[in-house]
Amino acid sequence: MSVLKKLGSAVKLMIKIVLPICLILAGVAGWNYFKSKEPKMKRKPPQRQAIVVETISMKPGNYISSVQVMGRVMPEKEIILKSKVSGEVVSISPKFVQGGVMKKGATLLTLEGSDYRIEVQKAKSALDKALSYLAIEKGSQKIAKEELKLINEASKGMVEATDLALRKPQLIQAKAEVDRARADLEKARLNLSRTKVIVPFNALVLERQVNTGSLVTTQGTIATLVDVDNYRVEALVPPDRLSALRISEKTGSEAVIRSQYSNQTWHGKVVRTTGKMTSKSRMAGVIILVPDPLGLNGQGNTPKLLLDDHVDVKISGELLENVFSIPRVILRDGNTVWVYNSGVLEIKKVSLAWKEDGRVFIKSGISSGDVVITSDLPAPVKGMALQLSSGDRS
Repeated sequence: MSVLKKLGSAVKLMIKIVLPICLILAGVAGWNYFKSKEPKMKRKPPQRQAIVVETISMKPGNYISSVQVMGRVMPEKEIILKSKVSGEVVSISPKFVQGGVMKKGATLLTLEGSDYRIEVQKAKSALDKALSYLAIEKGSQKIAKEELKLINEASKGMVEATDLALRKPQLIQAKAEVDRARADLEKARLNLSRTKVIVPFNALVLERQVNTGSLVTTQGTIATLVDVDNYRVEALVPPDRLSALRISEKTGSEAVIRSQYSNQTWHGKVVRTTGKMTSKSRMAGVIILVPDPLGLNGQGNTPKLLLDDHVDVKISGELLENVFSIPRVILRDGNTVWVYNSGVLEIKKVSLAWKEDGRVFIKSGISSGDVVITSDLPAPVKGMALQLSSGDRS
Protein backbone atom coordinates (compact mmCIF):
# COMPACT_ATOMS: atom_id res chain seq x y z
CA MET A 1 0.00 0.00 0.00
CA SER A 2 2.81 2.35 0.83
CA VAL A 3 4.36 1.71 -2.56
CA LEU A 4 1.12 2.58 -4.34
CA LYS A 5 0.76 5.74 -2.34
CA LYS A 6 4.25 6.81 -3.22
CA LEU A 7 3.63 6.04 -6.88
CA GLY A 8 0.40 8.08 -6.87
CA SER A 9 2.11 11.02 -5.25
CA ALA A 10 4.87 10.92 -7.89
CA VAL A 11 2.29 10.86 -10.69
CA LYS A 12 0.45 13.86 -9.26
CA LEU A 13 3.71 15.75 -8.95
CA MET A 14 4.61 14.96 -12.55
CA ILE A 15 1.19 16.12 -13.74
CA LYS A 16 1.58 19.47 -11.92
CA ILE A 17 4.97 20.05 -13.49
CA VAL A 18 4.57 18.58 -16.95
CA LEU A 19 1.07 19.80 -17.77
CA PRO A 20 1.86 23.59 -17.57
CA ILE A 21 4.98 23.00 -19.60
CA CYS A 22 2.98 21.18 -22.24
CA LEU A 23 0.40 23.97 -22.36
CA ILE A 24 3.13 26.59 -22.78
CA LEU A 25 4.77 24.61 -25.54
CA ALA A 26 1.44 24.12 -27.25
CA GLY A 27 0.79 27.91 -27.11
CA VAL A 28 4.17 28.69 -28.57
CA ALA A 29 3.66 26.16 -31.32
CA GLY A 30 0.25 27.60 -32.11
CA TRP A 31 1.60 31.17 -32.24
CA ASN A 32 4.38 30.08 -34.58
CA TYR A 33 1.87 28.33 -36.79
CA PHE A 34 -0.42 31.32 -37.14
CA LYS A 35 2.56 33.69 -37.57
CA SER A 36 3.78 31.62 -40.45
CA LYS A 37 0.37 31.89 -42.11
CA GLU A 38 0.22 35.77 -41.74
CA PRO A 39 0.28 37.62 -45.14
CA LYS A 40 3.58 39.35 -45.87
CA MET A 41 3.42 43.22 -46.52
CA LYS A 42 6.14 44.38 -48.84
CA ARG A 43 7.29 48.02 -48.37
CA LYS A 44 7.68 50.09 -51.53
CA PRO A 45 9.84 53.25 -51.68
CA PRO A 46 7.66 56.43 -51.59
CA GLN A 47 6.92 57.95 -54.97
CA ARG A 48 8.23 61.45 -55.58
CA GLN A 49 5.26 63.88 -55.70
CA ALA A 50 5.63 66.95 -57.97
CA ILE A 51 3.95 70.17 -56.79
CA VAL A 52 1.90 71.97 -59.43
CA VAL A 53 2.94 75.63 -59.80
CA GLU A 54 2.01 78.65 -61.88
CA THR A 55 4.76 80.70 -63.51
CA ILE A 56 5.60 83.73 -65.62
CA SER A 57 8.40 84.03 -68.14
CA MET A 58 10.93 86.83 -67.69
CA LYS A 59 11.68 89.41 -70.38
CA PRO A 60 13.71 92.58 -69.78
CA GLY A 61 12.34 96.00 -70.64
CA ASN A 62 12.53 99.73 -69.99
CA TYR A 63 10.24 101.21 -67.36
CA ILE A 64 9.60 104.59 -65.74
CA SER A 65 9.92 104.31 -61.99
CA SER A 66 7.35 106.03 -59.79
CA VAL A 67 6.95 107.20 -56.21
CA GLN A 68 3.58 106.76 -54.49
CA VAL A 69 2.98 109.35 -51.77
CA MET A 70 0.18 111.26 -50.08
CA GLY A 71 -0.34 115.01 -49.96
CA ARG A 72 -2.68 117.89 -49.23
CA VAL A 73 -4.02 120.52 -51.62
CA MET A 74 -3.06 124.08 -50.67
CA PRO A 75 -3.29 127.48 -52.39
CA GLU A 76 -0.17 128.59 -54.23
CA LYS A 77 -1.10 132.25 -53.67
CA GLU A 78 -3.53 133.50 -51.02
CA ILE A 79 -4.13 137.09 -49.90
CA ILE A 80 -6.30 138.95 -47.44
CA LEU A 81 -7.63 141.86 -49.51
CA LYS A 82 -7.87 145.16 -47.61
CA SER A 83 -9.18 148.59 -48.57
CA LYS A 84 -6.73 151.44 -49.17
CA VAL A 85 -9.42 154.07 -48.56
CA SER A 86 -12.47 154.31 -46.35
CA GLY A 87 -16.09 154.65 -47.39
CA GLU A 88 -19.49 153.04 -47.64
CA VAL A 89 -19.96 150.04 -49.94
CA VAL A 90 -22.49 151.12 -52.61
CA SER A 91 -22.28 148.16 -55.02
CA ILE A 92 -20.94 144.60 -55.08
CA SER A 93 -20.25 142.27 -58.00
CA PRO A 94 -22.74 139.37 -58.28
CA LYS A 95 -19.75 137.01 -58.40
CA PHE A 96 -18.39 138.33 -55.11
CA VAL A 97 -19.72 135.43 -53.05
CA GLN A 98 -18.02 132.68 -51.09
CA GLY A 99 -16.83 130.13 -53.64
CA GLY A 100 -17.23 132.57 -56.51
CA VAL A 101 -14.55 132.83 -59.19
CA MET A 102 -13.59 136.26 -60.53
CA LYS A 103 -11.24 137.22 -63.35
CA LYS A 104 -8.24 139.47 -62.96
CA GLY A 105 -9.18 143.15 -63.34
CA ALA A 106 -12.86 142.68 -62.48
CA THR A 107 -14.49 145.14 -60.06
CA LEU A 108 -15.10 143.45 -56.73
CA LEU A 109 -17.02 146.30 -55.12
CA THR A 110 -17.40 150.09 -55.25
CA LEU A 111 -17.22 152.57 -52.38
CA GLU A 112 -19.02 155.90 -52.18
CA GLY A 113 -16.74 158.32 -54.08
CA SER A 114 -18.32 161.77 -53.61
CA ASP A 115 -15.79 162.93 -51.05
CA TYR A 116 -12.92 161.78 -53.25
CA ARG A 117 -14.32 163.56 -56.32
CA ILE A 118 -14.50 166.76 -54.28
CA GLU A 119 -10.88 166.27 -53.27
CA VAL A 120 -9.95 165.89 -56.92
CA GLN A 121 -11.72 169.15 -57.78
CA LYS A 122 -10.01 170.98 -54.92
CA ALA A 123 -6.64 169.63 -56.06
CA LYS A 124 -7.33 170.84 -59.62
CA SER A 125 -8.12 174.32 -58.31
CA ALA A 126 -4.94 174.37 -56.23
CA LEU A 127 -2.94 173.36 -59.29
CA ASP A 128 -4.51 176.08 -61.41
CA LYS A 129 -3.68 178.63 -58.70
CA ALA A 130 -0.07 177.41 -58.51
CA LEU A 131 0.29 177.56 -62.30
CA SER A 132 -1.05 181.11 -62.29
CA TYR A 133 1.40 182.14 -59.58
CA LEU A 134 4.22 180.52 -61.59
CA ALA A 135 3.24 182.43 -64.71
CA ILE A 136 3.14 185.72 -62.74
CA GLU A 137 6.53 184.97 -61.22
CA LYS A 138 8.04 184.26 -64.61
CA GLY A 139 6.75 187.66 -65.78
CA SER A 140 8.14 189.32 -62.67
CA GLN A 141 11.51 187.74 -63.36
CA LYS A 142 11.59 189.19 -66.86
CA ILE A 143 10.70 192.61 -65.47
CA ALA A 144 13.46 192.29 -62.89
CA LYS A 145 16.00 191.49 -65.61
CA GLU A 146 14.93 194.53 -67.66
CA GLU A 147 15.04 196.80 -64.63
CA LEU A 148 18.52 195.58 -63.73
CA LYS A 149 19.63 196.17 -67.30
CA LEU A 150 18.36 199.76 -67.28
CA ILE A 151 19.97 200.47 -63.91
CA ASN A 152 23.31 199.14 -65.09
CA GLU A 153 23.14 201.26 -68.22
CA ALA A 154 22.43 204.37 -66.16
CA SER A 155 25.10 203.64 -63.54
CA LYS A 156 27.61 202.12 -65.95
CA GLY A 157 27.32 198.52 -64.61
CA MET A 158 27.68 199.20 -60.94
CA VAL A 159 24.71 196.95 -59.79
CA GLU A 160 25.49 193.24 -59.41
CA ALA A 161 23.04 190.73 -60.95
CA THR A 162 22.33 188.62 -57.82
CA ASP A 163 19.80 185.73 -57.63
CA LEU A 164 17.64 187.80 -55.34
CA ALA A 165 17.72 190.74 -57.73
CA LEU A 166 16.69 188.44 -60.56
CA ARG A 167 13.92 186.82 -58.35
CA LYS A 168 15.30 183.33 -58.85
CA PRO A 169 14.26 182.10 -55.34
CA GLN A 170 10.71 183.29 -55.96
CA LEU A 171 10.64 181.38 -59.26
CA ILE A 172 11.89 178.21 -57.58
CA GLN A 173 9.20 178.57 -54.91
CA ALA A 174 6.51 179.00 -57.56
CA LYS A 175 7.67 175.87 -59.39
CA ALA A 176 7.66 173.91 -56.10
CA GLU A 177 4.09 174.98 -55.45
CA VAL A 178 3.12 173.68 -58.89
CA ASP A 179 4.83 170.35 -58.25
CA ARG A 180 3.10 170.00 -54.89
CA ALA A 181 -0.28 170.83 -56.41
CA ARG A 182 0.23 168.27 -59.15
CA ALA A 183 1.18 165.62 -56.54
CA ASP A 184 -1.93 166.46 -54.52
CA LEU A 185 -4.06 166.12 -57.64
CA GLU A 186 -2.45 162.76 -58.48
CA LYS A 187 -3.06 161.52 -54.94
CA ALA A 188 -6.69 162.67 -55.04
CA ARG A 189 -7.25 160.90 -58.36
CA LEU A 190 -5.54 157.77 -57.00
CA ASN A 191 -7.78 157.74 -53.93
CA LEU A 192 -10.82 158.18 -56.17
CA SER A 193 -9.72 155.19 -58.28
CA ARG A 194 -9.32 153.14 -55.11
CA THR A 195 -13.04 153.44 -54.39
CA LYS A 196 -13.32 150.65 -56.97
CA VAL A 197 -11.71 147.50 -55.53
CA ILE A 198 -10.19 145.47 -58.36
CA VAL A 199 -9.40 141.74 -58.33
CA PRO A 200 -5.58 141.47 -58.55
CA PHE A 201 -5.53 137.99 -60.18
CA ASN A 202 -7.86 135.22 -61.30
CA ALA A 203 -9.30 134.46 -57.90
CA LEU A 204 -11.52 132.18 -55.87
CA VAL A 205 -13.37 133.95 -53.06
CA LEU A 206 -12.73 132.00 -49.87
CA GLU A 207 -14.25 134.52 -47.45
CA ARG A 208 -16.32 137.69 -47.86
CA GLN A 209 -16.28 140.25 -45.06
CA VAL A 210 -18.51 143.10 -46.35
CA ASN A 211 -21.97 143.69 -47.83
CA THR A 212 -23.73 146.58 -49.52
CA GLY A 213 -24.01 149.41 -46.99
CA SER A 214 -21.02 148.28 -44.94
CA LEU A 215 -18.63 151.00 -43.84
CA VAL A 216 -15.09 150.05 -44.84
CA THR A 217 -12.19 151.71 -43.08
CA THR A 218 -8.65 152.13 -44.36
CA GLN A 219 -6.89 148.76 -44.06
CA GLY A 220 -10.23 147.13 -43.32
CA THR A 221 -10.52 143.50 -44.45
CA ILE A 222 -12.72 142.97 -47.52
CA ALA A 223 -12.15 139.34 -48.56
CA THR A 224 -9.78 136.37 -48.65
CA LEU A 225 -8.80 135.46 -52.22
CA VAL A 226 -6.92 132.49 -53.68
CA ASP A 227 -5.19 132.41 -57.05
CA VAL A 228 -6.91 129.81 -59.26
CA ASP A 229 -4.24 129.72 -61.97
CA ASN A 230 -2.26 127.26 -59.84
CA TYR A 231 -2.74 125.18 -56.72
CA ARG A 232 0.03 123.33 -54.96
CA VAL A 233 0.08 119.88 -53.42
CA GLU A 234 2.45 119.45 -50.50
CA ALA A 235 3.48 115.79 -50.43
CA LEU A 236 5.76 113.83 -48.12
CA VAL A 237 8.43 111.72 -49.82
CA PRO A 238 10.95 109.30 -48.24
CA PRO A 239 14.36 111.03 -48.37
CA ASP A 240 15.94 108.09 -50.22
CA ARG A 241 13.45 108.58 -53.08
CA LEU A 242 14.28 112.25 -53.72
CA SER A 243 17.23 111.34 -55.94
CA ALA A 244 14.86 109.70 -58.43
CA LEU A 245 12.81 112.89 -58.88
CA ARG A 246 13.45 115.89 -61.13
CA ILE A 247 12.83 119.03 -59.09
CA SER A 248 12.56 122.07 -61.36
CA GLU A 249 10.18 124.93 -62.13
CA LYS A 250 10.39 124.07 -65.85
CA THR A 251 11.24 120.37 -66.16
CA GLY A 252 10.03 118.89 -62.87
CA SER A 253 8.88 115.28 -62.66
CA GLU A 254 5.32 114.68 -63.84
CA ALA A 255 2.80 113.83 -61.13
CA VAL A 256 -0.70 112.40 -61.23
CA ILE A 257 -2.94 113.53 -58.38
CA ARG A 258 -5.95 111.47 -57.35
CA SER A 259 -8.45 112.46 -54.68
CA GLN A 260 -8.88 109.94 -51.87
CA TYR A 261 -12.62 110.61 -51.99
CA SER A 262 -13.22 110.19 -55.73
CA ASN A 263 -11.67 108.75 -58.89
CA GLN A 264 -10.94 112.16 -60.38
CA THR A 265 -7.36 112.91 -61.41
CA TRP A 266 -5.25 115.99 -62.11
CA HIS A 267 -1.75 116.50 -63.48
CA GLY A 268 1.11 118.57 -62.10
CA LYS A 269 4.87 118.67 -61.76
CA VAL A 270 7.39 118.76 -58.93
CA VAL A 271 8.74 122.32 -58.78
CA ARG A 272 10.58 122.54 -55.44
CA THR A 273 11.04 121.08 -51.99
CA THR A 274 9.81 122.59 -48.75
CA GLY A 275 13.40 122.70 -47.53
CA LYS A 276 12.74 120.70 -44.37
CA MET A 277 11.81 117.27 -43.03
CA THR A 278 8.89 116.44 -40.77
CA SER A 279 9.84 116.05 -37.13
CA LYS A 280 7.88 112.83 -36.52
CA SER A 281 7.86 110.81 -39.74
CA ARG A 282 11.22 112.16 -41.00
CA MET A 283 9.85 112.61 -44.49
CA ALA A 284 10.92 115.27 -46.99
CA GLY A 285 8.32 117.72 -48.26
CA VAL A 286 7.98 118.43 -51.99
CA ILE A 287 5.76 120.96 -53.76
CA ILE A 288 3.76 119.85 -56.79
CA LEU A 289 2.28 122.67 -58.87
CA VAL A 290 -1.12 121.91 -60.43
CA PRO A 291 -2.12 124.34 -63.22
CA ASP A 292 -5.77 125.28 -63.82
CA PRO A 293 -7.01 123.26 -60.81
CA LEU A 294 -10.63 124.32 -61.33
CA GLY A 295 -10.69 123.47 -65.04
CA LEU A 296 -11.53 127.02 -66.10
CA ASN A 297 -9.48 126.71 -69.28
CA GLY A 298 -10.60 123.17 -70.12
CA GLN A 299 -13.44 121.81 -72.19
CA GLY A 300 -16.46 119.96 -70.83
CA ASN A 301 -16.94 118.84 -67.24
CA THR A 302 -13.38 119.17 -66.02
CA PRO A 303 -13.17 118.18 -62.33
CA LYS A 304 -12.41 120.85 -59.74
CA LEU A 305 -9.58 120.28 -57.27
CA LEU A 306 -10.68 121.25 -53.76
CA LEU A 307 -8.45 123.01 -51.27
CA ASP A 308 -7.46 120.99 -48.19
CA ASP A 309 -8.34 117.76 -50.02
CA HIS A 310 -6.14 114.78 -49.11
CA VAL A 311 -4.83 113.18 -52.28
CA ASP A 312 -2.74 110.27 -53.49
CA VAL A 313 0.15 111.31 -55.71
CA LYS A 314 2.06 109.21 -58.22
CA ILE A 315 5.29 110.93 -59.24
CA SER A 316 7.22 109.71 -62.28
CA GLY A 317 10.86 109.01 -61.52
CA GLU A 318 13.89 108.01 -63.53
CA LEU A 319 14.05 105.65 -66.51
CA LEU A 320 14.99 102.06 -65.62
CA GLU A 321 16.64 100.36 -68.57
CA ASN A 322 16.94 96.62 -69.23
CA VAL A 323 15.30 95.50 -65.99
CA PHE A 324 12.78 92.78 -65.12
CA SER A 325 9.40 93.76 -63.69
CA ILE A 326 7.60 91.35 -61.33
CA PRO A 327 4.71 91.65 -58.88
CA ARG A 328 6.00 92.52 -55.45
CA VAL A 329 4.25 89.53 -53.86
CA ILE A 330 6.48 87.04 -55.67
CA LEU A 331 9.67 88.57 -54.32
CA ARG A 332 10.61 86.12 -51.55
CA ASP A 333 12.48 86.56 -48.29
CA GLY A 334 16.04 87.76 -48.60
CA ASN A 335 15.42 89.29 -52.05
CA THR A 336 15.08 85.90 -53.72
CA VAL A 337 12.80 84.47 -56.39
CA TRP A 338 11.73 80.87 -57.07
CA VAL A 339 12.58 79.67 -60.55
CA TYR A 340 11.19 76.60 -62.33
CA ASN A 341 14.21 74.84 -63.82
CA SER A 342 13.68 71.55 -65.66
CA GLY A 343 11.05 70.28 -63.23
CA VAL A 344 12.81 71.29 -60.03
CA LEU A 345 12.92 74.36 -57.83
CA GLU A 346 15.84 76.76 -58.08
CA ILE A 347 16.16 79.67 -55.64
CA LYS A 348 17.94 82.74 -57.03
CA LYS A 349 19.05 85.84 -55.14
CA VAL A 350 18.39 89.04 -57.09
CA SER A 351 19.52 92.67 -56.97
CA LEU A 352 16.77 95.28 -57.09
CA ALA A 353 16.77 98.46 -59.15
CA TRP A 354 13.55 99.92 -57.68
CA LYS A 355 10.58 99.09 -55.45
CA GLU A 356 7.03 100.36 -55.81
CA ASP A 357 3.81 99.61 -54.01
CA GLY A 358 2.77 96.81 -56.35
CA ARG A 359 5.89 95.92 -58.32
CA VAL A 360 9.63 95.52 -58.03
CA PHE A 361 12.24 95.92 -60.76
CA ILE A 362 15.19 93.53 -60.85
CA LYS A 363 18.48 94.60 -62.40
CA SER A 364 20.47 91.37 -61.93
CA GLY A 365 20.18 87.83 -60.63
CA ILE A 366 17.82 86.42 -63.27
CA SER A 367 18.09 86.10 -67.03
CA SER A 368 15.78 86.55 -69.97
CA GLY A 369 13.67 83.42 -70.39
CA ASP A 370 13.78 82.39 -66.73
CA VAL A 371 10.45 80.96 -65.55
CA VAL A 372 9.60 82.55 -62.20
CA ILE A 373 7.11 80.82 -59.93
CA THR A 374 4.13 82.90 -58.82
CA SER A 375 2.50 80.20 -56.66
CA ASP A 376 3.16 79.85 -52.95
CA LEU A 377 5.08 76.76 -51.79
CA PRO A 378 4.52 75.46 -48.24
CA ALA A 379 8.13 74.38 -47.65
CA PRO A 380 10.37 75.46 -50.53
CA VAL A 381 13.57 73.42 -50.79
CA LYS A 382 16.08 73.71 -53.56
CA GLY A 383 15.71 70.79 -55.97
CA MET A 384 12.13 69.86 -54.98
CA ALA A 385 10.04 68.39 -57.79
CA LEU A 386 7.66 70.77 -59.60
CA GLN A 387 5.09 70.52 -62.34
CA LEU A 388 3.70 73.31 -64.46
CA SER A 389 0.01 74.00 -64.04
CA SER A 390 -0.49 73.02 -67.70
CA GLY A 391 0.62 69.47 -66.81
CA ASP A 392 3.72 69.59 -68.98
CA ARG A 393 7.05 68.64 -67.47
CA SER A 394 10.34 69.91 -68.65
